[in-house]
Amino acid sequence: MAKADSKPLVSAIITTHNRADLLPRALDSVIVQSYDNVEIIVVDDGSTDNTPEIMEKYREQVPVKYIRLDKSLGAPRARNRGIEASSGEFVAGLDDDDKWHKNRIQGLMAVYDDCFAAVTSDTVMVHSEGQARWRKKKIIDLDTLLYTNQVGNQVLVRRDRVLDVGGFDPDLKAAQDYDLWIRLCEKYGPIRNVQKPLQTIYMDHEEGRITSSSFQGYLQFYNKHKEKFDRSQRKYQLYKIRRAQQKPLAFGEFGSCVPAFRYWSEMKNEVIKKLWE
Repeated sequence: MAKADSKPLVSAIITTHNRADLLPRALDSVIVQSYDNVEIIVVDDGSTDNTPEIMEKYREQVPVKYIRLDKSLGAPRARNRGIEASSGEFVAGLDDDDKWHKNRIQGLMAVYDDCFAAVTSDTVMVHSEGQARWRKKKIIDLDTLLYTNQVGNQVLVRRDRVLDVGGFDPDLKAAQDYDLWIRLCEKYGPIRNVQKPLQTIYMDHEEGRITSSSFQGYLQFYNKHKEKFDRSQRKYQLYKIRRAQQKPLAFGEFGSCVPAFRYWSEMKNEVIKKLWE
């Protein structure tokens, strides 16, 4: 990948754990980025499969900084390790089972401004029943974030800002990305969204997967930020926790807990859940 010194360096950070079958798709999508000043960092969170062999083959062809952890420390610590090891003015994350579209970094950098905490984009969500575009607001402010994670799982952000707010919280068992977006937004302003689908998230291999740690993690997240929520936001957050636990809705609960601007999204979520059952 050619380097253009006139452009800020962006560190693309992929964290991976036992995904040797999916990792190449993610890596390939970074290698072909149209933005030509990208540093690639892969943090291997203690994989026990053939990830090291996969990475050795890639490193023979393209410059990749490969950081292998002796044992799994969890995604937040792995992400933080990648950020700390990065050299870019900006960092941009990618999960090992997803992919960037060719112009993702170019598109995010084109609209970046320091008045925004970070930049994200619309996303293509792939389910077993098909795919759909997740259309997000152009400007995602703190009030919106306190209702729901409208940002998603990845952003492009200045490296010094992530470090300044403490990076990903390793004490949370879930919602670590959501937690970081709130802290960034609190300090540095709203998050800008490019209203083009510049990333694909594959959910087809994880549909219906519900774990006790995800419940515990979201409750941790809720308790960490509950003083920031107003009454409406608190009711909606608790509603989402109950629905994630598949608890039945009481009569009138939907109308009293879901804000009007989230009605359509929640109705679609219910349809998707039925398809997965």
